[in-house]
Amino acid sequence: MARPAGGPRPALTLTSPYGPVGIEYDERERPTVRAPDWTAAAFGLGWVTARHRRTQMELLWRRSHGRLAEVAGPSALPGDIRQRTLDLAGAARECWSLLPEEERRMLSAYAAGVNLAAERTGTGAPADADRPPDVTPWEPPRSIAVAQGMFQELASDGSDNRMVEVMRRTLPEPVVDFLLDPRDEYATEADGSPARETRADPPPMAELRALMAEPPDGGGRLVVADGRPVGSNAWATVRDGRTVLANDMHLELTRPSVMYAVRLAVPGRTVQGVTVPGLPILVSGTNGSVAWGFTRLPADGCDLTELEPRGDGTHRRGSEEAADRTRTERIAVRGAHDHTLEVADTPWGPVVDRLGDADIAFSATYTDPAALDFGAWRLYESDSVAEAADVVNDSGLPALNAVLADARGDICWTVAGRYPHGRTGTPRGFADRAPARGPADWVPPRLLPRLLTPASGVVVSCNNGNTPIREAGLGWNLFTGVRARRVATRIADGHGADEAGALELQLDLDAGLYRFYRDLALRRLGAGGLPAPLEALRAEVSAWRGSSHRDEEGLALLVVFRELLREEMFAAATRPCQRHDPSFRYCYNGHEGPLRALLGAMDDGLVPAPWKSARQFVVAQLALARQLLTQRTGDTAPVRWGAANALGAAPPGTGGPTPPVELSGCADSVRVAQPDFGAAMRLVVDPARPHRALLGLPGSQSGREPSQTKALLDWASGDTPPLLPDSARPRPETAPSPDHRSGDVPRRDA
Repeated sequence: MARPAGGPRPALTLTSPYGPVGIEYDERERPTVRAPDWTAAAFGLGWVTARHRRTQMELLWRRSHGRLAEVAGPSALPGDIRQRTLDLAGAARECWSLLPEEERRMLSAYAAGVNLAAERTGTGAPADADRPPDVTPWEPPRSIAVAQGMFQELASDGSDNRMVEVMRRTLPEPVVDFLLDPRDEYATEADGSPARETRADPPPMAELRALMAEPPDGGGRLVVADGRPVGSNAWATVRDGRTVLANDMHLELTRPSVMYAVRLAVPGRTVQGVTVPGLPILVSGTNGSVAWGFTRLPADGCDLTELEPRGDGTHRRGSEEAADRTRTERIAVRGAHDHTLEVADTPWGPVVDRLGDADIAFSATYTDPAALDFGAWRLYESDSVAEAADVVNDSGLPALNAVLADARGDICWTVAGRYPHGRTGTPRGFADRAPARGPADWVPPRLLPRLLTPASGVVVSCNNGNTPIREAGLGWNLFTGVRARRVATRIADGHGADEAGALELQLDLDAGLYRFYRDLALRRLGAGGLPAPLEALRAEVSAWRGSSHRDEEGLALLVVFRELLREEMFAAATRPCQRHDPSFRYCYNGHEGPLRALLGAMDDGLVPAPWKSARQFVVAQLALARQLLTQRTGDTAPVRWGAANALGAAPPGTGGPTPPVELSGCADSVRVAQPDFGAAMRLVVDPARPHRALLGLPGSQSGREPSQTKALLDWASGDTPPLLPDSARPRPETAPSPDHRSGDVPRRDA
């Protein structure tokens, strides 16, 4: 069926086992699925998604279940080994058997729609359908595989537990407490208020001086693992009885985007928002009464258990001893020989690693078949945030913060997911009990924290921790509240009250975290009489005006400068850890506080060897940062932030944008953007006025030209189109042009 040039595709009707399903496309290729009920709507969702994203769906489930090397070749083998060791495919099969019948029916309908779309005749399919070669029919457990992949991306891999264990074995207790200090000068509660300040203890100077005095071993291995702020920004406001919800999810920037926009309509109810290709439900959106959005919650949902191998097919933990079950995985590798993997499964999980002479077994919430379900579809039928919060609390989603708003004038923050009970919200090393498994080991949904329409008129979550999360024992390795503080402050100042203002706030470019490092560099460089190279460094640092706009100079230097300072300081403070565990990584997400405390105490002897003074150390890191930027750009001139923070061009032959797309934003501004990472969607909606809602994606629905590059450039510029198609809006409207550039300088362009 040909599509009229420059316009939407004609409507078509699919015949399904669940009733007739109507499909319409708008001018942006975004589909509307009309069906008699939600099961039939899932059939239509599978069909439209497969028409645009079948290749992506195939890659997502294969990556999750360790089946990627058989189509991608040897480069995918390490990832397949990891996934097959965890046996997520086995967990998916068991999960399928545990799902309620209505959810099994929904997944089956979705699979039927996907498979109908793959047929080459009889569907009325558009000519540009995505038909990858050599794909096998979609089976319902593959949707579980895609969900498991999202769980895994948002969860801990156990590195933080291993870090804590090694630190406690090798460092003085005061140093461990200092390096894992949860206090955060940007700490922000869910209602937008600054967290209650507690006086920071002074650093344990004697112990730290001794550590800093140790010479580096010369290995050159990086010690600091910087967790990316996967999981996003979300907030909701209520003013004069009107609510607005904003959600931008930060994920890997892929081609096509990992998000897919869609509208589902059944008699009496319409939902619209985004899904992940392969999932049968929307993950963020609105039903006209309630809107919902999510951010990552770095939960304490992983167990590493140290086991003594007995050499006879058994392992011992303390007084417990159990026989292993040896599992053989044969991994097909395209263009190479098959790889045979032997896995030792224990009651504490599969053995995944070693520490010294001990084996380490792994278990996590996302490996528990009972922890995952698709009950979040009930958000479609929720009429209030109280009803929606009940759905969120009792659904098998990943560990997430949920932000909700309704047309009645209520807003809410709560959490989604399954959380092992008995956790304390404080750093935890290796497990001292059996891994959590099944509902009896989870925090009951009714006890999960919830904040409903606070007096502040705002709820906010930007991956940061808050008091209820810690007090409920849900997590400890939480990110700083720098973005949440900025959002809450701007809202308190009167910004973000409507859709245009919320979008403006999503695009906020203030990068205030780096002012500390600018001031440190200028203070240690000193004023006047500097050699030419140092004067040039001073000029470059001074040129930065406080934002992460792509035209800023100086920010690229400050970002690399901070990374170098952080690596040197924490590498020096953890040298005993590195000797004990050659794979040791310091991966504490709340490290900004300890880092600033270390840098503030340099004049008291906390200068890492071999440097002799604070000025020598700081200037050396600044000069090295400039050298690294010169190597990267081939130019000694100051680097514009966009030149260092660019989304790479697509591989030759794919029709991708060339030259690379320069991005405004950074990891520490509200507008998060890195060369391969950023807002996979931007949603702004007042549930009572969905016709004014906005939804932007970094690319087109299909990821193909000619629409892909235009959509990507629009997203990079901050241009965010309406959520609804023109035909569904009561009057013509256009997305607001962002006219705000945060920071110390006026906006030029995004």
